[in-house]
Amino acid sequence: MTVRSDQRRLADPDSTLGFAEALGQQATLAIQMARLSEQARESAVLAERNRLARDIHDTLAQGFTGVILQLQAAEDALVSGDTAPVKTHISRASELARSALAEARRSVRAVRPKVLEAQALPAVLDTMVRKMTRDTRIEPEVSVVGQPRALAEECEDEITRIVQESLTNTIKHANASRFEVKILFEPHSTRLQILDDGKGFDPTLPYDGFGLIGMRERASRIGGELSITSAPGKGSEIRVALGSAQHET
Repeated sequence: MTVRSDQRRLADPDSTLGFAEALGQQATLAIQMARLSEQARESAVLAERNRLARDIHDTLAQGFTGVILQLQAAEDALVSGDTAPVKTHISRASELARSALAEARRSVRAVRPKVLEAQALPAVLDTMVRKMTRDTRIEPEVSVVGQPRALAEECEDEITRIVQESLTNTIKHANASRFEVKILFEPHSTRLQILDDGKGFDPTLPYDGFGLIGMRERASRIGGELSITSAPGKGSEIRVALGSAQHET
């Protein structure tokens, strides 16, 4: 900043320069605040895009997976000549499609999914995994260790989506016969364990898909740490550790 005057000698140069310096600092602060505001806006836009991507993936993509499984079951029944269950499979496919559409509309409107309105988290997870594994060879199990307690709403939503995504991956890729979900309520923390006895995979290799990325982002959003343990031929285990901050007060 340059200060100029038409007077050869200022009456109080220190005061004048100090005032100019203060103005310069205020201008600098205003510019910095404008930059921070723009960065915050861009971060908010990016976060919202990621949220929409996760929610659309967890509603439309997984809903279509369930629809496809039911239609494939109907096709297999027709090929084998057993037409009795065809109507049931088609009815279930329609039910899954309507449910996925309703969830997608709610997610796009940024409204909290309604899966946890009437039931506690363990009951919601049990209902969901049994519904998703119906007509598959997978035996589901949901268990609770410790004294159950309510978690923050966002935390329960994200846990539900993590389990949903994990089960979708198991159905599509793992060729598993068992899928187990454990919720461990400890004195100062809560842990989630998801296990299957499928063919496993190498989690260190690049993965072409949004599922694992979405699960990690969901865990991070609720202050959790997600870890994956798996190897070819040895099944898979996903763990999410949550701190006490996510417990409902």
